[in-house]
Amino acid sequence: MSPTPVRQGRPEEMAQDPGFRALLTSASDATGDALDTLIRGLGNMALLVVPDERGGGPVALALYRRLDCVAVQIEYLAVHQAHRHSGMATALVHRVQADTGAMVVACTDDDAVGFYRAAGFHTSDSAPDPRWPARRRYLCVLPRMALLRDLEADDGSLAWVDGPPTPQPVRVVAPSPAWAPQYAALAERLGDALGTSALAIEHLGSTSVHGLDAKPVIDVVLTLQDPDSEALYLPLLEAAGFVLRLREPGWYRHRLLVPSAGSGLPAANIHVFAPGSPETSRMIAFRDWLRTHHADRDAYGRIKRAAAAQINDAGGGAGLVTDYNAAKEPFIRGLYEQILHEPWGPRTTA
Repeated sequence: MSPTPVRQGRPEEMAQDPGFRALLTSASDATGDALDTLIRGLGNMALLVVPDERGGGPVALALYRRLDCVAVQIEYLAVHQAHRHSGMATALVHRVQADTGAMVVACTDDDAVGFYRAAGFHTSDSAPDPRWPARRRYLCVLPRMALLRDLEADDGSLAWVDGPPTPQPVRVVAPSPAWAPQYAALAERLGDALGTSALAIEHLGSTSVHGLDAKPVIDVVLTLQDPDSEALYLPLLEAAGFVLRLREPGWYRHRLLVPSAGSGLPAANIHVFAPGSPETSRMIAFRDWLRTHHADRDAYGRIKRAAAAQINDAGGGAGLVTDYNAAKEPFIRGLYEQILHEPWGPRTTA
């Protein structure tokens, strides 16, 4: 089969093309004046099309925009009905990634999530779209392996809120059946507080792996459109019982929140990242690997207990979690080298 011909285009130059308009209607449900308004607002997006081999307008299109230095988002993806299941949509997605060198993000519902999974995206449940509140929504991310393998350098922007943590005993305990419902309670509180702005809420870290010894602290990754815009979400999270502990704007725009005293919530770290963050995809890959490779899971458990004992003994019964993490780092790095050189398959998180 010959490669799918994909070409760059300009939305404004194709505004009156019947094929372009029909594809955009298929992707957006917009017609007439609403479609014209939509097209006028596409100036900040890049366009890829698959031309009709017999001449005429396009038979498939992808419109996407840059989110930040590591991610782009596909806003509209459509293939003419007569050309579906021909590989055109997959070719467009891969061309988007090839042209941008970025993580590729898409939001979809049950109608298209199967396509994104088959194309190698990992998918997470997302908040409903207000336009279609009854539809189940998903945040889909296609990792760029080079970005997962090459960590973004820390630029020294780390800033603790209310001072750095103090030394305390590092507790690693046997896996608990309470961790899953504790995560569910945290996810419900976060979702209720943020509504549709919570693009995804993931249970990651060691407590998300059945059978793995861990510190009894639930790690949650919360995906928000712009973690730097704290005024849009921080008051809502504070009202829901969370407090900001750390800002790292130079490292994937990371924020860290924890439950406040008296919130009634379990011990947790709430990590805030933007959609398409390589760190989120790395954490998902690590979690999914340990869930299916029990020998590595058990070895990691032994490393964790040994690291905790080392830190506690050296510090007279107390130490810093950063020291504990540093003690685990050689094992984690070695495992990541193996994980990220394996073929990336579809990942699904409910």
